[in-house]
Amino acid sequence: MPENPDKPVRKNKTYNKKVFTVPLIICGIGLLICFMSSLLSDNIDAAEAAGFILLSVGTGMALDALAKEKYRLGMDIHFPLNIIFPSYPIVEDYDQLTRDMSSFKSVYNKFMSSTVRNKSNSKIQDYVTQLLWHCIYLQKRRMEKLGVQMELESSRRSYSKEPPVRSASYFDGKYNINDVYEEIYAIRTFFHSGRKIKSVYDKEVAHYTFLSAKSVGKDDVVCPNCGSIASRSNLIDGCDFCGTKFTVEDLDNRVGSFGFRRDFQVSDSQRKAIKKLIYPRIYLGGMMPMFYIGFFLPFLYVKDMNFLLRFAMGLFCGAGLGFAGFALVSFAMFFIAPVVLIFNQYWDFLSNRIIYRPHKEQEKEIRMAKKVRKSDPLFSIQSFLGGIQNKLYAIHFADTKSQVNAFSDCNLSRCFQKYRDIVDIDTLSLSMDSYEKKEGIQKATVSATLVLREFKNKKIADRKEILKIGLEKNEDCKTQTVCAPSILKCGGCGSSLSLMDGKTCEYCGRELDMKEYDWVITNYDIVQSHKQ
Repeated sequence: MPENPDKPVRKNKTYNKKVFTVPLIICGIGLLICFMSSLLSDNIDAAEAAGFILLSVGTGMALDALAKEKYRLGMDIHFPLNIIFPSYPIVEDYDQLTRDMSSFKSVYNKFMSSTVRNKSNSKIQDYVTQLLWHCIYLQKRRMEKLGVQMELESSRRSYSKEPPVRSASYFDGKYNINDVYEEIYAIRTFFHSGRKIKSVYDKEVAHYTFLSAKSVGKDDVVCPNCGSIASRSNLIDGCDFCGTKFTVEDLDNRVGSFGFRRDFQVSDSQRKAIKKLIYPRIYLGGMMPMFYIGFFLPFLYVKDMNFLLRFAMGLFCGAGLGFAGFALVSFAMFFIAPVVLIFNQYWDFLSNRIIYRPHKEQEKEIRMAKKVRKSDPLFSIQSFLGGIQNKLYAIHFADTKSQVNAFSDCNLSRCFQKYRDIVDIDTLSLSMDSYEKKEGIQKATVSATLVLREFKNKKIADRKEILKIGLEKNEDCKTQTVCAPSILKCGGCGSSLSLMDGKTCEYCGRELDMKEYDWVITNYDIVQSHKQ
């Protein structure tokens, strides 16, 4: 992957003052009510009690906003906020893999947030495979058509004691494949006409598939086209055995798939962190109203003292009653503890059904991978699903048949109209349901659950979609990756083919049979589609 000196983009490195507006308004209203009530009455009445409640709620919201802003900006959350709010430290780049991920996210953000139209020769092409570039380009063009831009702020986080980056590598016969999971805190912000219209927070993992030519010795690599061993310089000039020419970027690390996903390990770590904060928040909720009551007591009952002295006395009384509130909550916890214990058990039950459901999915993936590997030893379920994800995204962002017919043999014309306002997609789940070989064809079915972000009426709304997909490829087509544009060649005239142009050679008119190279979608069913 090309070197990129830029760091992951976080344009707004100052506090977003807008997030404090509502909490401060609530605090201001509560404060006004308390002062007015203290002037009109010598006792705590219903109005002043309401003022105490508003002050407590507003203070809690302000502290929560402050903690979130510190977290977003990568600042340390110190005492006492670290007792009340979870804090996950930023992990900077520490090896070549993490530097590659940061470089990719940087160029990806620059491309998606750029206002330059039709930038088909973007630098991001040096970082991604042909299929992923096809998806990204179609999405960018869709957003340009609708007048939408997207900015990505991201940082690598440590949610547990485990390393924040997990990876598994293998060789598919042509490329080194590296499946990577990165614990991340990311914000995708969408704009229209310079106005922010939506923010999407990703607080678990980003999944990448990296591809690179396999190194053999100091300067020799395996030719990704024919499998022969040659020097990098020879492959750039043209492989001595198959004649395929490569660029430097073709042989370097490229991102084959990218997306944000749920992860049961991260979910569990976050859940445990929040559970540890339940008790501090209960104590805070009990102490804060008592503090404000004590603070306003001198203003209610001491009229012959100047403001500064009453203010100082209010702080002293507030601290005393705050401690009393702490004692009362401690006493009450003897009665609350059994209820909390039951709640925790119920929460664990729900977590096993909701968060830990991926355990069953993992077992299913292992079974399906073993089944496929009987005929394709290098098969990777994650790389397979990453390729399917790219194809699905391309379908949702495509406007014409030619943009998807290289990897689709079914009629998708109804989808182009249905998806015309989609600007972004998230994958909730993706699983291989079946696999078989029949009459010289490998067949598979895949289930997918997506969140589609639809731009209408100058707003972005989420829509959930469940798909059932049928796929086929030739029996003798083993695991391989379509990487650079120079890899796909016309069998008729030898010209390089691009997925951007579909499967028909623009020079001789011959159609490329993609089933000889990769999985092709033969059936596309929308099982369910509804707004969230």
